[in-house]
Amino acid sequence: MGSGASSTSKVVCENVNNNDKDMCRSQNEKRSTIQNSNKFSIRNRKSKLSSFSITVDSDDGDNIIEDKFILTTRNEVQYICNQLTRNKLYCDPHFPANDRVLFFNGYHNDRVIKWIRPQDLVLDGTEPEMMIDGVTRDDIQQGILGDCWFLSSCAAVSQQQRFMKTILPKDQPLCGQGYKGVVCFRFWRFGDWVEVYIDDRLPTVNRKLIYAHCTEANEFWVALIEKAYAKLRGCYQSLEGGQTMDALVDLTGGLAERYMLEEYDPNMYRLILRAHKNGAFITCSRKGDWNDSTKSDATGLVSGHAYTITCVIKIKHQMGEEKLLRIRNPWGDATEWKGSWSDNDVNWKWVDSETKQMMDIQSKDDGEFWMSFKDFYRHFQEVTICLTGPDFDGDGVSDAVGHMEMISGQWKGKSAGGSRNNLDLFTNNPQYLLTLTEPDDFNLQTDDPELEGMCSVVIALMQEQKPTREADQNSHQQIAFVIYEIDNPNERLTKRYFHSHHERGRSGLYINYREVSGRFELSPGHYVIIPSMFQPHIEGRFLIRVFGEKKFSLTRLL
Repeated sequence: MGSGASSTSKVVCENVNNNDKDMCRSQNEKRSTIQNSNKFSIRNRKSKLSSFSITVDSDDGDNIIEDKFILTTRNEVQYICNQLTRNKLYCDPHFPANDRVLFFNGYHNDRVIKWIRPQDLVLDGTEPEMMIDGVTRDDIQQGILGDCWFLSSCAAVSQQQRFMKTILPKDQPLCGQGYKGVVCFRFWRFGDWVEVYIDDRLPTVNRKLIYAHCTEANEFWVALIEKAYAKLRGCYQSLEGGQTMDALVDLTGGLAERYMLEEYDPNMYRLILRAHKNGAFITCSRKGDWNDSTKSDATGLVSGHAYTITCVIKIKHQMGEEKLLRIRNPWGDATEWKGSWSDNDVNWKWVDSETKQMMDIQSKDDGEFWMSFKDFYRHFQEVTICLTGPDFDGDGVSDAVGHMEMISGQWKGKSAGGSRNNLDLFTNNPQYLLTLTEPDDFNLQTDDPELEGMCSVVIALMQEQKPTREADQNSHQQIAFVIYEIDNPNERLTKRYFHSHHERGRSGLYINYREVSGRFELSPGHYVIIPSMFQPHIEGRFLIRVFGEKKFSLTRLL
């Protein structure tokens, strides 16, 4: 969140299996610190907002529609553009060039920000472009905003052009013929790809972009995608601190899972390597307090910061072999790892020139560096892997999906029943019938014998995240889901049933993440999925996604 954020209570809730009661543990902490022993949020940033006072000055006239969280439609944009007089450019009525879109309400400013269009920022004789020679991870440089969690995700996704073509539609000039001052991006939100239209005015101080930007002075896709994402979430300050998992899902529509790096596990390298080879998007994070996230420590790494894993490889050299990862800091500067296998480390003299050429070894102050897997495990605490489909067997590869069902619902009024701490209320939560009719294909040579006759399914529960310009209003509720196996698929489960039956599976702890998920091995049959918040009487919308290898059905029990 923004600088100077006060302490907040992060609630992590767990289930006690012996009596199916849901327990809650609360711990007060700074917003950037570890939530519990195996979950944490990235509240990182290279930010100076606490001392950066601003007054907004825009040269363009705005037809401002205050406090309207509306994603401007294509028809509305076309209508506005058709009404433009000569030499006038599009101004977004729902995301105007003023401090309301920069900061949460209540922020007082006394310094001037100028909103300038790309065509007025480039040097004489040059033209602004959305992208130059395509989109690459090296384009991205973080500004004063603490959104490395989003930028590191952009760097990961930029390595696959098929996703960037979806996110960034082609033929969007920033000057010249056809230029109207409007830009469109697409993000996956709550089950759909949505178009986000913005004008191309960008916040500057002394004619320099203050937020994220491209390394090339006349390239602007990074600054503009950040602005579009800020509009989607409400304002720029809403990007201060976040989850790489959420950003990766918004950029791909995929499934993202976290892995905590605790006791050394050599299998984690194989998981990361295989995921990388199969096109997964991978980020990593360090724990830490936001007070320390504006500078690196003695190792060159930044506490409470998100990075992108851009390459995974095992090499042989004169002294043996080494498992290496190439990692990128979204700051895109000299803030890099200084230890073993860093840019000018002595270890590189043991590596032959052919291998170094294959690895594209460069000594540049660009935020990218190599690191041994053992050092990586020692200095990083979390890895997020986003697959474009479910990973049923946990091998880091998106498995072929034979069937997927997605259904939206809401906790409202009586149906906001909360956890199983009160079974009278819990019974009122929405219930969904999952019917598995056919086991997955089984290969005796390669599959675990225990999985014969079973169905592998991945279930994900997402709560809706609404845009906001109010501090502390975009926090998530603690959510989870439980699964019960049933014989009668025609009736809702009752309090009596919960007293006499144990769950068949669950997502894990109740925790305030936007999305929780789990991978389950279930026999063909009927199951009931019950999503809930930990606290009762809190309303909200949710989305359930279920992925399976064979066809199945998912319906709501009334």
